[in-house]
Amino acid sequence: MFGETLEAAARHLLAIAPYAILFSWAMTFFGAYLAYVTQTERADRSFRGYMRFCFPERILKHPSLRLDIYFNISFRILHPFILAPLLVSSAAIAAGSYALLTMLFGEVTTVSPPSLLTWALILVALMIAQDFATFYAHYIEHKFVLLWQFHKTHHSAEILIPLTNRRFHPVQTIIDNGFNAIAVGGLIGVSAYALALPIVDYSLRGLEAYWLINALSFHHLRHSHIRLGYGWLERYLLSPAQHQLHHSSEVHHWDKNFGLLLSCWDRWFKTIVYTNPTEQYRLGLPAGSGDFSTVTGLYISPFRGFVKILGERMRRHAGRAEPAPGPAVPEG
Repeated sequence: MFGETLEAAARHLLAIAPYAILFSWAMTFFGAYLAYVTQTERADRSFRGYMRFCFPERILKHPSLRLDIYFNISFRILHPFILAPLLVSSAAIAAGSYALLTMLFGEVTTVSPPSLLTWALILVALMIAQDFATFYAHYIEHKFVLLWQFHKTHHSAEILIPLTNRRFHPVQTIIDNGFNAIAVGGLIGVSAYALALPIVDYSLRGLEAYWLINALSFHHLRHSHIRLGYGWLERYLLSPAQHQLHHSSEVHHWDKNFGLLLSCWDRWFKTIVYTNPTEQYRLGLPAGSGDFSTVTGLYISPFRGFVKILGERMRRHAGRAEPAPGPAVPEG
């Protein structure tokens, strides 16, 4: 069952990837058009104007764009060894947890085939699990200073473009996908056993949830110069403009808007901030955060920060562990 699940997940991933990517980019240009229409007077709208809106010269000539391109080329080399296996890791955990429950409590007779409504409810549940796992992984990467060192690579971008979606340190990629695999894979394995659903088909829904939640959140627009806010709807759904605020270097924007699709997690953790269309802010890291101006720096600087902080903590701990000097012994 374990091998069958992984093989089916890999085949399904390859099959849906082209359609998922196409849908994601279609949503991107649709969202960009919504922003263009709402931010431009009717008389000033044109196709050329829309293209200039999407691809302004100040973005195309910015050094941060070139750095994103070079970093993405380097990351593509690592992609088969890091990202691709992690995309099917939720299927591995699902199969493992299902097998463990079967070993402990015995076989269950699966219901075949489940109704369309059942699969729809399953997909929604998996999307919610995926969304919370993404939120919480992001939350701890800001709250734990050692993890923050690796997340700095992403926040070092001085402009946001869709390629910034891939400006992640490999260590962070492993952490993020690990959280998602545990949350989604665990839910799949346990609920598939409890509801007597076919584990292989159920695991494939987890992959679909991953792609769908990214598309619905306007994944590429979140990392762009296009500010698409949702107004009052931001209380329920996190807008791309809210994520752009998350990248602000202004102190009052720090540690805000960690979510992906639903804003309820940020509201419950008291990390929500809403958009103001007229607000101006600078992107990137505060001064003194490290050297992230080169591809090498994006990979190496987090390790330097990690080792430095870990060394300081070890020295402080060693200092506290030293025995206090005893009372002076009088002479004679």
